[in-house]
Amino acid sequence: MTDAYLLVTHGSRDPRPQIAASQLAQQVATSLLATQTAGKPVVVGTAQLELSETPLHVQIGDFASKYAQHGIERVVVLPLFLIPGVHAIEDIPAEVALANARGQIQSILAPFLGSHPDLANVFAQNRSGSIDRTMILAHGSRRSGGNQPVEDLAARLGVHTAYWSVPPSLTDRVTELIATGADKIEILPYFLFAGGITDAIAAAVAQLRTQLPQVELTLGEPIGNSPELVTIICNLLLDSFA
Repeated sequence: MTDAYLLVTHGSRDPRPQIAASQLAQQVATSLLATQTAGKPVVVGTAQLELSETPLHVQIGDFASKYAQHGIERVVVLPLFLIPGVHAIEDIPAEVALANARGQIQSILAPFLGSHPDLANVFAQNRSGSIDRTMILAHGSRRSGGNQPVEDLAARLGVHTAYWSVPPSLTDRVTELIATGADKIEILPYFLFAGGITDAIAAAVAQLRTQLPQVELTLGEPIGNSPELVTIICNLLLDSFA
């Protein structure tokens, strides 16, 4: 069966995440091309769950229809989400089901990006040295169990956690770590791409630096595109349906 691949992001009014996702799709296509039989098409596109002109299921259907003439028989949808929140576990599967109800080409759902165990190794590469305490700062989810992968990752790396949308907050965790005697604290954003939230995090860290001049706060970068990330995505796309 000939598959096409669709990488789904949350969607943003900030153009940077979509630009990064498009670049990632190109890198994934190049990598997949090296594994395919000569002459077999390799199609990798992007779609957005929210803040798009059309619902995700319509985007999936349009994508399938566009490439059906090139011999595509199935669309594999991969959520570029890091935690099993409502979007990854409920919303996107529902949109895939709608696409299947409306279209002639089958769509199937790959595991969400954050489910791959090797992502922890890619994330860990952003750590620096000579730091008293390190925390992972994730978006967070109110869905039961949605934050467990972040907690598991923190336990694996021996670091702390904080969340942007649910407790414990960045400020609360920094205050707690200071109380334990830490004066050098590293903050690692558990976000895939730079965007509005990472800008807000940077502003919050800058404010904390002003309020807490006795503490050295280091802010890392989002995970970002890398050859290792491309390999993880290719494995999720290919191994899940081998």
